[in-house]
Amino acid sequence: MASPKNATFAAMKRWFSIGLLLFAVLVVACSKRETPPPPEEDMLYRVECFYPNHPDSALQILDTLNLSVLSEKERAHYCLVRMWVKELMDQYDSEIDSLLQVAEDYFVGSQDKYYETMTLLSLARLNLFKGGTRQTVLDYRQKAMQSIELCQHVDERLLRYSEPPISEQEKIDKVKYAIHQKLGMSYGSTGYHKESIEHLKAARNYYAETQNHKQYMVCTFPLGMSYLALEEYDSCLVCFQNGLHDAQIYGSINDCAFYYSCLSIYCMQRVEKQAFSNEEEREGLLRRMIAESRKGLALLGDTIESNYKKGLVENLAEAYYELHQYDSCIYFGTQAYEMPDLHEQGGLLYKWLFYSYRALGDNDKASFFAEKLIVAQQEEIENQQSVAEVKGEYEKQMEINKVQAEQQIRRYRLYLWIALLLAVLLAVVVLVLRYRKAKELEVLRSREAQQKLQLELDHAAQHSMQLLQQRALAIYQSDQDEKLKRILDAFDSAYPQAMDNLKKDHPDLSETECQLALLNLLRFRSKEEADLLGLSENTVRKYRSNLRKKLDSDAFSTLGG
Repeated sequence: MASPKNATFAAMKRWFSIGLLLFAVLVVACSKRETPPPPEEDMLYRVECFYPNHPDSALQILDTLNLSVLSEKERAHYCLVRMWVKELMDQYDSEIDSLLQVAEDYFVGSQDKYYETMTLLSLARLNLFKGGTRQTVLDYRQKAMQSIELCQHVDERLLRYSEPPISEQEKIDKVKYAIHQKLGMSYGSTGYHKESIEHLKAARNYYAETQNHKQYMVCTFPLGMSYLALEEYDSCLVCFQNGLHDAQIYGSINDCAFYYSCLSIYCMQRVEKQAFSNEEEREGLLRRMIAESRKGLALLGDTIESNYKKGLVENLAEAYYELHQYDSCIYFGTQAYEMPDLHEQGGLLYKWLFYSYRALGDNDKASFFAEKLIVAQQEEIENQQSVAEVKGEYEKQMEINKVQAEQQIRRYRLYLWIALLLAVLLAVVVLVLRYRKAKELEVLRSREAQQKLQLELDHAAQHSMQLLQQRALAIYQSDQDEKLKRILDAFDSAYPQAMDNLKKDHPDLSETECQLALLNLLRFRSKEEADLLGLSENTVRKYRSNLRKKLDSDAFSTLGG
C-alpha cells in the first residue's frame, strides 16, 4: 500500500501536467487568433461606400490615411478607391494612371475576383476616356464578365457600410448586370447587334426585377437601337415605348424628350430601309416622326438647352427634307447647325441643308454646306474604316479564340486517351502482379502442403519403425523358437522390398551381413545380435566393421524406405 507522502506527490504531479497542458492550449489559441485590422482599413471601406455622394469629403479622408499600416492588398484597394474619386471629380491627371497601375498589378490575376472585376472595368473606362480602340474596351469588359462569374465572396465591410446594407449576392449581381449593360453597349457600337441584345436584355430584366427605372431606361435605348439595326421593328418600337413610359414614371423631362427622339428615329429608319406599297404609308411615318419630335420639343420648351433638343431639331429637319418641304428643313436645320456642340448627325445635316438650299436656288448657301458635307463625308469614311478595323480585330480575335478552344479540346482529348492508356497499363500491371502473387502464394501453399505431408510421412515412418522395433524386441524377449526368422518375417511384413533393395544395391553383402544390417536398423545391441545370429560378440563386431566399410553412411537409415 502506497504511503500518504507518495500519494500526495503523485496528485501534485498529475495536476501540474494538466495545468501545463491547459497553458499550451491557451498559447496555441492566442497565437492563431487573427490580429484585428487597423482602423485605416475599416475607413477605406466606408469611403468606398459613400464617395459617390460626397467625393470631396472622400478625397480629404483618403489624404489623411496612414498607408504604412495597410497591407499590400489594401494599398492596392486604396489606389483603386482614390482613382474612382478623382474620376468622379473629373481630375484626370498622371496620378490616375499610376493609381490604376498599382491596382492592376495586384488584383488582375489574383484570387480576389470582386476587385479584379472592378479593376478591369476601370481599365475599360479609362481606355474609353483616352480614346482607346473599341476592341480594347470590349476585351476589358469581357474579362470583367469572366471574373465576376467566378466571384463568390465580397468583403463583409463593403456590404455592411453600403446604404442601405445589402447581401453578398446582391452586390455581386449589381456588378454583374452592370457589366452586361456595358458589354451590350460595346457590342452594339462595334456592329455585333445580336450579342448586344443578349447582354442588354439580361441587364434590362434584372433592372426591371429590382425596379431600378433609371438603369432600365439606360439599357432600353441601346437595346432598341440594336433591334432597329437588325430591322426587328416591332421589338424596337416596344423598347422605345417602354422607355418613354418609364421616363414618364420617373418624371424626367429630358428622358421623355429623349425617347420621343428615339421614336422619331424609329420612324425614319423604317422610311429609309422598308419598302412601301404606296407613298401614303411612307408619308404617314414621316408625319409621325414630326409629331413625336414636336412632342419632345414641347416638353423641353424654349429655355432648356440640351443634347436631346439638338437631336429632336435634327429629326425635324430630316423629316421635312424627306417630305420635300425645304423651307421647313432649312428652318430647323439652321437651328441645329447654330447650336453648339453639333450632334453626331452633322454630315447628314449638311446634306439636307445643301440639297434644300440648292432646291430653292440659293447657290451661295448650297456651296457653303457642300464644302462642309465633303469634309464630313471624309471623316465618316475614316470612322467607318476605324469601325471596320475594330470589327476585323474582334473577328480575328474570335477566330483565334475558337482555334485555341479547339486546340485545348484536342489536348484534353489527348490527355484523356493518355490517362486511359495509363489506366489500362496500370490495370494490366496490377493484374499481372496479382497473378504472380497468386501463383507465388499457390506455390508457397503447395510447398508448405508438401512439407507438411512429408513431415507427416516421416512421422508415420518413424512411428512405424518404433512399433516394429518394439515388436522385434518383444519377439526377442519371448520364449518362442526361431526368433530371428520371426523378426525377419515381421520386418518383411512392414517393409516388403527393403531386403531385396539392399541386396540389389549391395550384391557383395552376404546373407549374414544383410541380417546384421537389418538387426542393426532395429536397434539391437551387439550382444543381442550375437545371440540371434548364433555368433560371438567379437564376430558380430567384425561384421559391423565390415558393414561400415561396404555401406555408406545413410544405408541404415534408408533401409526401411
